[in-house]
Amino acid sequence: MDSDSRKQTVHGKEATKRVLFSHEGTDYLVVWRMDTTPNGLERYLVRPRTREHVGEPMEAEVVPLDAPDQARHRVEEEAKLASRLVHPAIERVHGLHTLGEKTFLLKEHVDGCSLGTVISFGVLRGDKRMSEAFCLYVANAVAEALHRAHTATDEEGRPLGIIHRAVNPCGVRIGWDGAVKLGDFASAYSLLPQRLRTPKGLFRGELEYAAPERLMKPRTAVPDVRWDIFSLGVVLLEALTGNCLYGLGSLEGAAGLVGWRPVPRREVLSERPSWATLEEMAVLAAALRPEHVEEALQGVSASVKNIVHKALRSDPGERYATAAELRADLRACLRAVRERPYGARAASMELLLARTEAEGSPLREGATLTERGVFSEDVPRYS
Repeated sequence: MDSDSRKQTVHGKEATKRVLFSHEGTDYLVVWRMDTTPNGLERYLVRPRTREHVGEPMEAEVVPLDAPDQARHRVEEEAKLASRLVHPAIERVHGLHTLGEKTFLLKEHVDGCSLGTVISFGVLRGDKRMSEAFCLYVANAVAEALHRAHTATDEEGRPLGIIHRAVNPCGVRIGWDGAVKLGDFASAYSLLPQRLRTPKGLFRGELEYAAPERLMKPRTAVPDVRWDIFSLGVVLLEALTGNCLYGLGSLEGAAGLVGWRPVPRREVLSERPSWATLEEMAVLAAALRPEHVEEALQGVSASVKNIVHKALRSDPGERYATAAELRADLRACLRAVRERPYGARAASMELLLARTEAEGSPLREGATLTERGVFSEDVPRYS
């Protein structure tokens, strides 16, 4: 944000300390600083303002001045991918602007919260989880978004080969109106011309949600849409149960007995922070068996379990081959577990109730949500 509060803007001299940047007659006013993205970008909630009106809130990601050229290039790639991923279940990118030495990526703002926050509601509500219908509804939308990304083509109809690589609860946003959006394509693999190759020794995406083959062979694993299938399976399991798959005690015990160990070689680092190293997570992945998944899914209905089990097979050949196949099973299961259709309105009502119960929980004193603007006293006043 400009430190010079006397700077002349397109609207004349005013208190510009609230202006993040200006472009072609529009000032982008800061509502608040949100957080830092997993890739180290500053993130703000902003409102566009012209002479005629003030627009709806959107998010702005800012590449810091001291960021390496690689970070700037990745943001440019994300914007290019977004232009080919227009879909109701995918977060829109409104534009990319470079002003001086700073780059600003403008994204759609979903007025709601992340799935990660929804999972936290369960803890605040005394381990009361969202319904299976809600979890299936969200997973179905994410599967639909992934199918759109996996099958995207360029202007000539050539496959873009997009693989998200970072599907996780914090990258899935749910509006208070029940709309579901998948975002965070900053770590995506694609066949975009002149794309920036992942540097040797760097692991793209989220370790805790990564497929076993990615963890065990980070240098040689061939990009595959089934990576995203596994990640969505982990997300669905966590939404249903609150359990972290690779954090299961029984899996840690089994990992101590497994004979597989990573071959010593130059260290591979994760681009995103995690509670374990890649090598430690790889040993856990090597020990993963269906019985561990079954243990994590205690209390979940059999039909839902079957879907999660198939998505979380260690052998990619035993998983769903496409996101479309997974989506079909999710839809069928959702119809089976509900007497009435479960859509955006039902999801909205359940989400708002969960927020209300979490907000009034006595456990809130000892807990802090990492996401701002969720509870009523923290909702921004758009002026």
